Amino acid sequence: MHGGGLVVKTRPSEVSTMTDHLDLVPLGFFPTPIDKWDNLGRELGISLSAKRDDLSGLGGGGNKIRKLQYLLAEAKAEKATTLITAGAAQSNHVRQTAAVARKHGMRPLALLRGQLPPRPSGNLLLDELLGAELEFHDRDDFNAVVVDLMLDRKAELEASGERAYVIPIGGSSPLGALGYVDCAKEMREQFDARRQRHPDYIVVAMGSGGTYAGLVAGCARHLPNTQVLGIVITTAGFAARECAASLLNDTARLAGVDRRWDAEDLLLNYDHIGLEYGIASQEGNAAIRKVAEAEGVFLDPTYTGKVFAGLIAAVGQTIPAGSDVIFVHTGGSPALFAAR
Repeated sequence: MHGGGLVVKTRPSEVSTMTDHLDLVPLGFFPTPIDKWDNLGRELGISLSAKRDDLSGLGGGGNKIRKLQYLLAEAKAEKATTLITAGAAQSNHVRQTAAVARKHGMRPLALLRGQLPPRPSGNLLLDELLGAELEFHDRDDFNAVVVDLMLDRKAELEASGERAYVIPIGGSSPLGALGYVDCAKEMREQFDARRQRHPDYIVVAMGSGGTYAGLVAGCARHLPNTQVLGIVITTAGFAARECAASLLNDTARLAGVDRRWDAEDLLLNYDHIGLEYGIASQEGNAAIRKVAEAEGVFLDPTYTGKVFAGLIAAVGQTIPAGSDVIFVHTGGSPALFAAR
């Protein structure tokens, strides 16, 4: 679903010529800050900072904005009038995609898993404010069939004269993941400008996989001594090691990174999913409160709360005491206001 023959006229990173005629449109407020979290760092026995991609701007911010810079460029190159995507009912990705579509004069259409609630809240309320067209599909095999469902809608729209562009769940294609190759470069430039040592570890959510894949490929080029620990927050197939490695290798190839990874090479932790994706966990909720009380920053119950719980558990295990650690805040706080 990414364009293979497409150089970026205004490109944030040195991607390969496979992306060559994409004209990127800046969508976010970059570089996002790196925020020192001294209170939590002292408590955990590490040097801790947060990469604040929750402050990326458009549509309430979040990690999808970096991916959407590339995906929107391809949609514009194809003269799309509609952006089609999919996700869970409280999808951060759907919210950000709808905002991008509206900003650029396109129609947002989203296929959502589950049922329409009696009263919208959280991300769903924001989707409605953005005027997104929402279709609910209450079926257990949603992840398995969603690509076909989106392609069916694309065919229907194009039969009526529209031009539709399909964005995968989470924006997690090799093209979208280039946004996080850029993020690794951006962090290196921030560290170097401060004459600060590069981190030992970056800790980030592993869901649909694009953010993780982009960071691993980007660190291989820009932060070669930094390891990326992905805290898995879903049991969906795209979070399996083999799928994650495949997306990573395709992303690296597209970015011109001369390295390949096997599934066992990936630093992934599957111990903090909780009951399932989208359901808050006790340890995740405790992490949300801990970060709010210590640093005045809000996490979310689906992604960053569980990821920070995973970071806490990793200290002294995967992450040695005294390490320099960056936590990637991918956004998602509207989910705190979702009806329970």
